[in-house]
Amino acid sequence: MRYLVIDLGSSSGKIYLARYSEGRKMEMEEIDHFLMNRSQIQGHVATNVFYIYDRILGVLKQLVRKGIQVQAMGIDSWCSDFSIVDMDSGAITLPVFYRDPWTDGYEEKIEKILDYESIYQLTSQRKISNSTLCQLLAYKEEYPRGLKGNKKILFLGDVLMYLFTGNLCSEVSVASYSQLYSTRKEAWEDRMFQIFDIPKGIQPPVARPGTVLGSVRGTLLKAIGAEDIKVVAPAVHDTASAAMAVAAREEENWAFLATGSWFLMSMETEQVADLDQSFRYQLSNTGLAFGKVLLKKNITAMWLVQECKRQWDGMGYNFSYPELAELAEHAEEFYAAIDTEYEGFNHPEDMVEEIRKFLNKTGQKVPKAEEIGQIVRIIYESIAFQSCRALKMLEDTRGQKMDVLYVIGGASRIRLLNQFLADVTGLPVRTGPSEASAMGNALLQAYGMGQIGSEEEMRKVAGNSWEEEEYLPKEHGKWLQQYQKYRGSCIRD
Repeated sequence: MRYLVIDLGSSSGKIYLARYSEGRKMEMEEIDHFLMNRSQIQGHVATNVFYIYDRILGVLKQLVRKGIQVQAMGIDSWCSDFSIVDMDSGAITLPVFYRDPWTDGYEEKIEKILDYESIYQLTSQRKISNSTLCQLLAYKEEYPRGLKGNKKILFLGDVLMYLFTGNLCSEVSVASYSQLYSTRKEAWEDRMFQIFDIPKGIQPPVARPGTVLGSVRGTLLKAIGAEDIKVVAPAVHDTASAAMAVAAREEENWAFLATGSWFLMSMETEQVADLDQSFRYQLSNTGLAFGKVLLKKNITAMWLVQECKRQWDGMGYNFSYPELAELAEHAEEFYAAIDTEYEGFNHPEDMVEEIRKFLNKTGQKVPKAEEIGQIVRIIYESIAFQSCRALKMLEDTRGQKMDVLYVIGGASRIRLLNQFLADVTGLPVRTGPSEASAMGNALLQAYGMGQIGSEEEMRKVAGNSWEEEEYLPKEHGKWLQQYQKYRGSCIRD
């Protein structure tokens, strides 16, 4: 069988053609890559779901012209952003992008109604400034009657799959990210809707990953000249899809680090973790495939390098990311360190200068702005420290030490950072697919279509489909000393 995999990131989207081969491998071929189309709509930055929809249709038409038939398709994306579907008129709002300032100040407004510890007890979801809850309240304030009538909320991947099938539902991994869903009860949390005066009628049915949502509408199939195509829900939350591409062994205790602009230190658990402990560490408990729970901690990571690169490009230093990693490899070790979660790093005009200010304020050595390799190494080492800290939080919450750390996603290709992670955690680090969300999406489609029968089989297929690299700790003692120093100088626990 062939599967169409649509993997939507906040800056770009990718479409893959996947095939489950006789060698029990998932073969992936990228066939389209596009920048995310956004528009200013009624004063807000919105994601154009209809552009994405047309782009997918265009790919399907091209495949038909080449004589390639896909049997299924599925869409994963980021979380929080949503459309409102009017079930009477068919009208669909465009999702406002989570970086739009319309949620500014809503954390404080929410806490005046209900404190975040109580929200956590209901939803097991950490405090997020641009959560679905914040966005819904901002929408309701702007459009007081916007949720009245026969309306439903659908998240980005959900609404696109609805456009293809006409069957309306939300997938659990993205629903559980919203601060409106109880991961413990596996249902919408009605008390949140009641407390915040949100109509319960907007709740869609919820489906698990691997659910066949239906066939592509007959009119669409006729328009593109295709035969029946099933739409299978992957884990719509891209990190939850990525989790299924980890080639973990059954006998080991493992965690994984999903890497990108932000890193997510993550564990698969059988149930929601201790709420008091996980709230203290600001961990999230959200839905996974097979009824399991994703326990995770967010870390600001390659965003720091991306923003520095933007400044260096403007200064005429047009280094690629592999070149930046090579420069870092030859820079001085443990020169200085930063708290990657420092609020000044959220959206500075000049990230290089903001890092230099932080180092000066904390009494550390300050490299010049053009000492590019040194600054990148400072960032890499600080990311490794923060990742170790996040892992210890997860281990403490779960009450179990890990045997191995898997690193998946784009930053898994940075060999220097992989070695740093092995050294600071003292664990073997194994790399997984750089396009892990897309791989997990394809695997869950294959599960939904009956080609893969279990989670264990899925992880074996993931291992067959990717050449794993392993990094063993070399200087754990030295890194542990530096980690303790880092916690004392940069972190406010």
